[in-house]
Amino acid sequence: MPKISNNIGWELKSIFQDCTKCQVLLPVDWKIAEDTVVQPDNSVICHEPKNEAYITQAPKIIFEVLSKATAKKDRGIKYDLYEKEGVSYYIIVDPEEENAKVYQLQNGKYIKMCDVSDAVVVFKIDECNKELPFDFSKIWK
Repeated sequence: MPKISNNIGWELKSIFQDCTKCQVLLPVDWKIAEDTVVQPDNSVICHEPKNEAYITQAPKIIFEVLSKATAKKDRGIKYDLYEKEGVSYYIIVDPEEENAKVYQLQNGKYIKMCDVSDAVVVFKIDECNKELPFDFSKIWK
């Protein structure tokens, strides 16, 4: 799992390298409320964090890499939470199946864009002003 998360991080850094408003984060705490803190595996934020220890605003993109211990939480509680908090793209990565489910927030609800293993998915982030092609074939190696 760490290898896949690292590969996701490298691919995100590559596609966001020219965007001065957004930054790629490895696991970092996102404090949503005093009693609600999550730690996405990989995320992209397009704001300047107010605190170095954690973020308080919703990321634009979140990747969660499933494991036996986290799969139920990632597909249930985090899915609902990220949707409610306005995360633009939520990607659930299944290392065993070498498959990712890509969800995009539309009118406050997640719509599944696709199931992907080795294709390129284009993310659109307003702050970056361009299309951001993410190559899923690069994360499994």
